[in-house]
This record gives sequence, structure tokens and C-alpha cells, in this order.
Amino acid sequence: MSEESTPPRTPPTPVDRRARLREQTRREAKDIALEQLARTGPAGISVNAIAKTMGMTGPALYRYFASRDELLTALIADAYTDLAEALTRAGNEPGGAAAPTDGGTPDDTAADSTAGGSGQARGARLRRFAYAWRAWAKEHPDRYLLIYGTPVPGYTAPEETRVIANGMLRSAVAACEELGPADTAEERALRAWTRMHGLVGLEVAGHFDGMDFDVDRLFSAEVESLIR
Repeated sequence: MSEESTPPRTPPTPVDRRARLREQTRREAKDIALEQLARTGPAGISVNAIAKTMGMTGPALYRYFASRDELLTALIADAYTDLAEALTRAGNEPGGAAAPTDGGTPDDTAADSTAGGSGQARGARLRRFAYAWRAWAKEHPDRYLLIYGTPVPGYTAPEETRVIANGMLRSAVAACEELGPADTAEERALRAWTRMHGLVGLEVAGHFDGMDFDVDRLFSAEVESLIR
């Protein structure tokens, strides 16, 4: 019996190689920019310094990012996208979520009949949204402050990042729709967004450091007050 022949692979075209190398270079530049962000904040991001770290000249790297602002926009868009994906994953988790007793993460094993007998605790989706928001911010504090902290001097966010940012609010509205009439979901979502961001922003910026109180419990109380 003869062995089946394996069809030869089609080699990548020069265009494919160039596109792949371009994406690799952009990704490496963004990784180094994130290191700069952690050390010096967004105002300290320098395309020329990134190029030097990569063994390139500044003008060479400007072929991949036309300006520092374009690089900042890429970092901001990536951060919004990653946060949105984390919120989507949390929103798609099955089962209910009761208020955590330790202020840490929702208890997905609890359910409540107040959600129409669906086996889903009242406010389960908003709880998952809130705790996923905080978890992402604590895991990526520099990226969180890049998108929700003090505006970068001299930088104006383009429309594309505003569209992504508005998606965060739409996610919050969706998480609040189970709690009451549709015409109140947006108002509740705005309250949720401002209160969660207020607390989480202070936390990741280190303003609670050294204070003698339980931030987990404070956050849990804020979330539960939004659900009542």
C-alpha cells in the first residue's frame, strides 16, 4: 500500500512576510512602551527611546508609528479591547452570583428566586461585571490609568478610541437591564460606572495605601447598593 502523499505547502508570499514582520515590530514597540508606561507614566513614552531599545533608529520606527500620539492611541485601543473582552467573559459566565462575603469575588454557586425563578441571583450580571472590572484594573493598573486616569498632556484621543470607550457604557447598561425597566438601565449603569471607577481609580493609584480599612468590603458594599 502506498503512502498518501502530503501536498506541498505554499510558501508565504513576500507581502505575507512583510505584514508579519510589521506586526511583530509594532507588537515589540508596544511592549516596550508599556514598560515605559509602568516606569514613568504616559508622558514618559518616547518613540526614540523605544527605537534605541529595539536597536533601530527613531526615523525607522516612525515608519511603524507615525508619532507618539499614534503609539498612545494603539496602547489605549488595546487596553479598552482587553478590558471589554474581560467584561464579556464575565458576563457570559453561567449561573448566579451572590454578594461575596469577603469582598473578593462573587459567589457563583448561590442563586436567588427573585430573578423570576431562572436560577440566577438578582444582580448577578452586574456583580460579575463589577468584579471583572476591578480585577482587570488591579492586574493592569498602568493600563487602567492610561484610559481612565489623568489625561495625557498634549494628547487628544481620536474618534476610534471614543467609540470603544462608549462600548464600556453599553456593556454596563446591558448588565443593569435585569434590574428594572429599560429606561432606568442607562441611569443605573452611569451610576455604576462612576462609582466603580471612583473607587477602583483611587485604589490602583495607591490612594488607599496605609489606610486602615477593608477595600474589598467597601467595594462589595458599593456594588450591592447599586443592585438594591
